[in-house]
Amino acid sequence: MSMAQLIAVDEMRPIRELVYEYLKNAIGSGEIPSGERLNESELAVRLSVSRTPVREAIRMLESDGLVESVPRRGVVVREIDISEIIEIYMIRQALEVIVFKAAARHILPEELEKARACLRDAEARLAEKKFEEYFLTNELFTNTIVEAGRMPRVSQLIGSYRDQLRRYRKVTLSDPVRQREVIRQHSDILDAIEARDVERVGELVFEHLQGALDVCKRYRSVTQKS
Repeated sequence: MSMAQLIAVDEMRPIRELVYEYLKNAIGSGEIPSGERLNESELAVRLSVSRTPVREAIRMLESDGLVESVPRRGVVVREIDISEIIEIYMIRQALEVIVFKAAARHILPEELEKARACLRDAEARLAEKKFEEYFLTNELFTNTIVEAGRMPRVSQLIGSYRDQLRRYRKVTLSDPVRQREVIRQHSDILDAIEARDVERVGELVFEHLQGALDVCKRYRSVTQKS
């Protein structure tokens, strides 16, 4: 979605938040790659806004750990090293096991059906080779279960760590074997949630995220050699 579209859709939110959302999505999608410099003036012209909301949005991104200030270069998109990726995945495993197990206790029938619909949609998008829509549908599945856990503070932390790894999560879902595996794993997790099998849910979520980490590590190993 373009900046103009964001403003048109949500005229009530501050411009800085819309700029922040736009830039965060651009970083997550790889449109703004790791190492690229964020120039306030250029971004303001490109997004048709003043420099002030751009500056404020960049500060928010820096707080998220998505960008950093580098001497003599300015603010650039951070390249996350493999040790940091591993640490973030370990944190996500701990947090998501907690909230998914809570979802197994608290999920409502309509939330279960919404999650099932996400699985069906993911299957359809994958068959149509609409990979961006497939990725977004998988995100919606996860968000639905996280919300069903009724743990807003944990959910907020999960969202922050997922944002930091968004560009790498897309990499893990670009692998054809992993694409099918994710749908199967999500289906198994949802079955366990529906059965209220709390301990099984925790095991499946941990294994699911470990698989994502393994794919990410293989990708980083290949790109560092090339």
